[in-house]
Amino acid sequence: MENENGAPAQASGRKPGRTRNWLIAGAVALAGVAAIGGIGAVQANGGPGHFMGKGGGFGFGGPFAERSIDRALRAADATAEQEDKIWEIVDNARSDLRVVFRDARDTRERLTALLSAETIDRAAVQSLRAERIVTLDSASHRATEAFLDAVEVLNPEQRAKLLERFRQRGPHR
Repeated sequence: MENENGAPAQASGRKPGRTRNWLIAGAVALAGVAAIGGIGAVQANGGPGHFMGKGGGFGFGGPFAERSIDRALRAADATAEQEDKIWEIVDNARSDLRVVFRDARDTRERLTALLSAETIDRAAVQSLRAERIVTLDSASHRATEAFLDAVEVLNPEQRAKLLERFRQRGPHR
């Protein structure tokens, strides 16, 4: 049996692509949670985007991110067990990312020394940049893994609720 596009029809009676749509919806919905984790870990540890003085930013460990994650979990109607699992994932990611970004302070000092020299060592600055790219890629990988772990905790309906909340809020909110 074929559908109107000439492709084989699914025997289950489900609409083609429905599972894929649920997966996409879930992935997008929880992207906010993962983004908060990655960005917050950077801010909380003096990395890029750090503000409010040394170690005093409202990063991932701060009150704003905690509240955002709580709101997202409430919007998804997460159970207490799901919340515990997701917070465990978040806390583990925080610890891992804190170690990754601890090097940011050293990078600033090294860059300051390189730029303060009488002659700029372009090769050394490029080498430092390449080191930071590796570190940032590692952090991105860890944040993505935490995101995927969190996605697996919620069911498709919960992910759809969360996605709808993000859609209603619009971009950049």
